Amino acid sequence: MVMKNQNPGKIGKSKIKVIDKNYDWGIYVWKRANGKWFTDGQGNILNIPSMKGDISKLAELKKAAAHYGEPDGEAVFFAGLSRISDEEYAEQKQRMAEGLIPNLNDLGAVHAAQQTIKRYGAQD
Repeated sequence: MVMKNQNPGKIGKSKIKVIDKNYDWGIYVWKRANGKWFTDGQGNILNIPSMKGDISKLAELKKAAAHYGEPDGEAVFFAGLSRISDEEYAEQKQRMAEGLIPNLNDLGAVHAAQQTIKRYGAQD
């Protein structure tokens, strides 16, 4: 028996709820006609940084997908996401391992950390 989540976004039995980012900026990624992401075989997904609904960026992404042999498919927008280099990724992993906020551009995480410090004080 498969139970559908009666309250999408709710995590388990908690009262915590996932809130979607409503940013106008992010990236579009190319989803192939078979429903899989269009990658280069090494985990890199064909994408383009864009504002939501930017027709010129959508056309550019579609043209690139066609050039690489996947003209059928669709662009999917992910709000608030951006590209990072391999070096930035390694730095973020290191920061996370040290117990720090991995990405200081994650305004939600920075705000939550500020609220925690305000409420409980800084760790010395």
